[in-house]
Amino acid sequence: MENENATTPFEMRLSEVPSMPQPQLDLSYVVCIPSNGAVFNQNQEVRLPLNVPSECFVDLKRAYIKFNLKNTSAKTLCLDPLVGGVSIIDNWRVVGGTGALMEETIHYNNYFATLQANKNKGVLESVDHEMIGAGLDSNPQGMKFKTGTALAELSKSGITQMATTTTRTITHRPASAFFNADRYMPLGYTQGTTYLSLTLCANATAMISGTGDDDVSGFEASNWELHLPILRPGPEFASMFRSAMGSGVPIQIHSVGVHNTQQALPAGTGAKILTFSTRKRSVKALITSIRQNASITETKAASVSGFVNCAISEYNFAIGGQRVPSQQIKCSTTDTGELMANTQLALGYYSSDLRGADTKQFSNFTNDATGVYKQQSNYYLAAATEKAGAVSRGLFTIDLDSYNSAYAGKNLAGAGLPLILYATTGDGANENACLCDMYVVHDVMYNLEGQTGVIQSMS
Repeated sequence: MENENATTPFEMRLSEVPSMPQPQLDLSYVVCIPSNGAVFNQNQEVRLPLNVPSECFVDLKRAYIKFNLKNTSAKTLCLDPLVGGVSIIDNWRVVGGTGALMEETIHYNNYFATLQANKNKGVLESVDHEMIGAGLDSNPQGMKFKTGTALAELSKSGITQMATTTTRTITHRPASAFFNADRYMPLGYTQGTTYLSLTLCANATAMISGTGDDDVSGFEASNWELHLPILRPGPEFASMFRSAMGSGVPIQIHSVGVHNTQQALPAGTGAKILTFSTRKRSVKALITSIRQNASITETKAASVSGFVNCAISEYNFAIGGQRVPSQQIKCSTTDTGELMANTQLALGYYSSDLRGADTKQFSNFTNDATGVYKQQSNYYLAAATEKAGAVSRGLFTIDLDSYNSAYAGKNLAGAGLPLILYATTGDGANENACLCDMYVVHDVMYNLEGQTGVIQSMS
């Protein structure tokens, strides 16, 4: 009997004619410029309106931001080896046309650094070097979060340098929920003009100076552009979409965003209990980065990507009153695999061998006794090495998605209980107070109310 489950493989469907996509869309590009000035300095806001023509969609996944970054100090400064010029973007907000907050990421530069630290080194040192100014060596051994490194030594590492008064153009693809939604955004059908609000960081955080150049910092950001791919449908589809909106058909667009919540990690060793606040409906993962407080405003330090591990030997979380996982995750200089596995799970990279991590260091310095070029990993550093000021790449994470789908995470909206990090610290960078940035990865739904044209965020 003929097999009823048989099917013709795609490669042998020789008479099949590819169908045309519907509806037909005409692609064009719009360049948006700031509405509140031309040249911006530390702690100022850059406001970029998304000027989308009427009855058009925008493909925000293909959008990018471009600006000129100038070193206004009297000395040569270096860009962060992981995030380059993106280090100047401290807070990221998207505000709808009616003033509703669509998205907010505090310490966006640090969040972007956590993503960059778990990216293939070859991509960082090629594509990202050209686009955002990441280092030709994205993880040089000379990077310090405390004492700094002489400029002459930094120059050997491949870190991107900017001489005084020089300018570099930065091109950045946003790591944003609004800009990475799963559908085209119908911003040409909404009320008002949605805009992107960027708060710039302090001078000391933006770039890295060499030792001896104390308190030397200063930058200027100009020629801001937001490039948007615009998709214009034909009049028939535009009329049909308007009718659907008017009839009350829900227009919903899904994405995944992050909510930043912070706590201070006090100095000293032993068991630490840090309580965070979040009320998101579907939490997919928790990603925690730790930096020493003093390094964030230290001109000689890698302020944005200067992660430390505080010699944490074990950790877990309390979510809705329940310990996750029940047995604490262990980590040490000889036990880093579990820490890496949980980070890959939290980022959704676990099942892909194409995702790397920027943990390998190749020394460009020959000032040791033997003059030998050495290779090492800085994913999890020994307490003494970290205490001396070296930066690490380790993050403290947990995956909470029950399956790979929207709204499959932990519901913390009605739990009425805080989010708690339990960690046992050793004698590392936590000799001084540190800052824990917890990025709560969660589902977000953008809802367009058809009759009013108001778009809102629900998470």
